Amino acid sequence: MKLPDWALRSQPVSKRERAPLIERVPLLRLFINFPEAATLLATVALFVSLWISAPQFATLNNLLSIGQQVSFIGIVATGMTFLLIAGELDLSVGSAYGFTSIFLAWLVINHGWSLGLAIPATLLLGAAIGLFNGTMTTRFRIPSFIVTLGMLGVLRGLALALSHGLPIGVVQSHAFSQASTGIAFGGHVPAQVFWLAGVMIVGAFVLSRSRFGYHVYATGGNRTAATNAGIKAARIKLYAFVLTGTLVGLVGVLAVGWLGSANPLTGDGFELQVIAAAVIGGTSLFGGAGSIFGTFLGAAIIGMLSNGLVLLGVDQYWQQFSTGAIIVGAALLNVSIRRVALQSDA
Repeated sequence: MKLPDWALRSQPVSKRERAPLIERVPLLRLFINFPEAATLLATVALFVSLWISAPQFATLNNLLSIGQQVSFIGIVATGMTFLLIAGELDLSVGSAYGFTSIFLAWLVINHGWSLGLAIPATLLLGAAIGLFNGTMTTRFRIPSFIVTLGMLGVLRGLALALSHGLPIGVVQSHAFSQASTGIAFGGHVPAQVFWLAGVMIVGAFVLSRSRFGYHVYATGGNRTAATNAGIKAARIKLYAFVLTGTLVGLVGVLAVGWLGSANPLTGDGFELQVIAAAVIGGTSLFGGAGSIFGTFLGAAIIGMLSNGLVLLGVDQYWQQFSTGAIIVGAALLNVSIRRVALQSDA
């Protein structure tokens, strides 16, 4: 005999059913305790899938090519990780990338500056852009989304005005080119891979082992509690903006060394890839959570996906579609895990 609904609702609930979802699904506990686990599994699955679909994908030269392609994304995404964890966002990194590269070439070609002076000036310009974004956000309380969205247009316009809409080149320096894109270890490993590894290793150490890194997490996790604990949250956010801007200046310099010239349209859509690398890697859109290792995995996924689609003969226009779709999926997973974690804490 089937019991009525009211009787079913009155039946005692088993201990397993009363247990939080995190205890009933062990995999969720893994994702919460080790947020990069989902990204790591996705990275391995994507690698194996592309290897099976296109055997040339797993060759050493192709993998190093992927590393070279995502190096600039990973370098700037390191700074963006600090910024997102602190609870802010920078949409101007793509335009800043183009502007700093144009600025360097403009100083060297149009005004005869030596690279020894032009390179530090370009890095300072990147830091100044970050300082402006951070000041407008922290001091004048304008949301970073609005500030950096405006700067996206301002910096792109300045790059076009400075170059009159045309590429500037050629910057000729063998030492500069070798330091930016030279090949090491028997002619196999591009220099960009070393720049990426160096920036990410230092970034990971600072974020996970230093007082500044602790303050970044505290600021993004709960600004009120951080302020009550004596942490200058506004200053921490300002430093994160300056760090991101400086790293943008670095890739602007490396790009000129790589190509020997600068294009005012460089970096178009770059901000999407940078944010995607951090978000796919598990950095929370709400602040307070993330890691450089996760960002590295996110950048690797973007690079493998882009390279794999080319090898499989898929139209290049689908690459932006796939990147956007992955961002939405990663954000959905991010929000879902966060909700489960909050429920388990309650």
